[in-house]
Amino acid sequence: MTADRGGGDRPLRLASRRGVLAVGAAGLLAGCLVTSEERDSTTRQTDDGTSGDGDDGSGGGAGDDNDDGTDDDETDADGETTPDEVGPDGSGLVVTDASVLRVSEGGGRTTISARLTVENAGRFEYGTVEFRVDAYATPAGSDAREAVGYDYVSRRFPRDDRFDGSRSRRFTVEVTFPSRRTGARSDPDRYAVDAAVRRAEPL
Repeated sequence: MTADRGGGDRPLRLASRRGVLAVGAAGLLAGCLVTSEERDSTTRQTDDGTSGDGDDGSGGGAGDDNDDGTDDDETDADGETTPDEVGPDGSGLVVTDASVLRVSEGGGRTTISARLTVENAGRFEYGTVEFRVDAYATPAGSDAREAVGYDYVSRRFPRDDRFDGSRSRRFTVEVTFPSRRTGARSDPDRYAVDAAVRRAEPL
């Protein structure tokens, strides 16, 4: 009976070892499959990430193009930004002549009409220019000039007739002041005017 139990035990032990080997082999195979899937998944994620960065880069480039278009609208041919306004020193506008045309009196006030000749020697084209015009009385037989009044005069130019450097411009301006400020006669030869650019707005 002992031999029978011994013979019966051996098959049981062999079967048990085979089961262990089979389970171990299945586990190894399962591990290989999981590792392979994880690698594939990682590769796909890396590829997707690279593609996403490329899309972001393209978006940034499109934004830069739009910015360049905006800058082009605000720059001149030399690539300089066009300011909204320039002062007398930077405008390039020069009053080359200021001549008194006539002098009139009425209601205790004297009005001097004068003509200004202005050249644009600057690098901008202008849509609005403002001048300060000063009037002086010049007594006969004297080189002295007596300030009697001043005024600010603006001139505007449309885009199809902007003030560029192609030709000089002429403007008629007026300065009115109380007649009691001077005893000079209402004669153009007894008055003089000076004019200077106060500000200018480029187009």
